[in-house]
Amino acid sequence: MPRYGLVSLWAQRSELKKLSNETAELAAQNEALEKEIQQIKNDPEHLEKIAREKNFLKKNERVYDFSSPKKQKQQ
Repeated sequence: MPRYGLVSLWAQRSELKKLSNETAELAAQNEALEKEIQQIKNDPEHLEKIAREKNFLKKNERVYDFSSPKKQKQQ
């Protein structure tokens, strides 16, 4: 049975405000992601920076690991 009256109106307005805030947050996130996409597409330096953060290598690059090997526990 649908509810009518002030309590229902208050609940609907509260839900509307919550959804409006969520929509605004998602729109801001979407705008930031669109900006990031455009930057990746149009700025090779930015693309390389992201690739380096993800440990990607360029063609013909090698990784040298000079860290000391982990010692295994002796039993």
